[in-house]
Amino acid sequence: MPSRFGQRREGPVSEQVTTAPGLEFRLARLEEIVAALEREDLELEQALALFEEGIGHLRATQELLRQSELRIERLLQEGGGITLEPMGRADE
Repeated sequence: MPSRFGQRREGPVSEQVTTAPGLEFRLARLEEIVAALEREDLELEQALALFEEGIGHLRATQELLRQSELRIERLLQEGGGITLEPMGRADE
């Protein structure tokens, strides 16, 4: 059963492990943070705490995407004969 901070694996309690939040959770939380920061009734300390949390999610998301990209490259290299072409960046 998912928890607020990650995914809980099924099995005996002694074997249950909580994993780090996944990409979807982090992206959803980033959207919530942006919406909260856009409100004008937020105090400075609350805004800074949300901003700090958002930066943490952003960095973790970038790392998750980097690891996924490396994993895909490894799988394609093992497949043999498949070539990779760089994708255009969103800002191009």
